[in-house]
Amino acid sequence: MEKTVKINAPIEKVWDLISNVERIPEWAKGYTEKMTITSKQRRGKGVTTHEVGVAFGNPYEKDFIITEWIEKRKIVFESTSGWSWKGVWLMKDAEGAVLFTYSVDFEPPFPITRLKDVFRKKYEKLLEEWVQNIKNILEKADKPQDRRMSEAAKTLQ
Repeated sequence: MEKTVKINAPIEKVWDLISNVERIPEWAKGYTEKMTITSKQRRGKGVTTHEVGVAFGNPYEKDFIITEWIEKRKIVFESTSGWSWKGVWLMKDAEGAVLFTYSVDFEPPFPITRLKDVFRKKYEKLLEEWVQNIKNILEKADKPQDRRMSEAAKTLQ
């Protein structure tokens, strides 16, 4: 499943938020509570992380590794613990904006198909919420009035 949103911000700002995995709790509110980088390497392919959160009312912990990293374009990550889970963050220029796509592929550990379907539907709603949160964070940070206010604050210093 995947969700795409158009973000009216420079690709550098989108990349700064997305590529800093420790900021995931800012936009995955109500799900991911803490994301910790567990490798010495802080950025790029090979980075490992440990995620703690609450999924649909149930506490969870999961480990990931970044398997692909294309600067300002794409990050691919996979679970290294628990059930199989793969995610992709993709950024494309869109005439002064950015098309951001978040796609996931996973196999829930439920033996009953109905439970898997319910989980997928709930997760699809979360994905929509997360891409909207990312859009809102970045567009709010990039409003011209905010830039003017920060420039005025610099003048006062």
